[in-house]
Amino acid sequence: MPNLPLKLLIIEDEALVAMLIEDALALHGHHVIGIADTVASAIAMADAEPPDLVLCDVKLADGDSGLTAAQLLAHRGIPCVFLSGNCPERGGHPLVIGCIAKPFRAGSLGSAVRAAHIVAQGGWPEHPPATLRLYREGR
Repeated sequence: MPNLPLKLLIIEDEALVAMLIEDALALHGHHVIGIADTVASAIAMADAEPPDLVLCDVKLADGDSGLTAAQLLAHRGIPCVFLSGNCPERGGHPLVIGCIAKPFRAGSLGSAVRAAHIVAQGGWPEHPPATLRLYREGR
């Protein structure tokens, strides 16, 4: 499977962190379709242009929860991976793939995103990166 660029949505309420994530993903050839900081804005962006994968912080602006955002997006068929300093123990939906812990290294973010996308497509990465904690076991 070729490493085609993915359309990604970032859900992050800290603007500087969101820009760092976007820059790191662009270095790996991906296209960020938007940055949301609340559940409502994330859903609106995903409905307007469905992403291949969503990277979602757990704590969002206005007291919103990334757990809620991930569940709502997963129910729409959009896979999510948490990118958080507070990784949840489980995803609660098969399309909530796993968690990349903050702080992250820009160089490792691309392989973690690619591995999460492979899992979302029903596959399993040959060598899952240590930076990505997957919520289900490999085959």
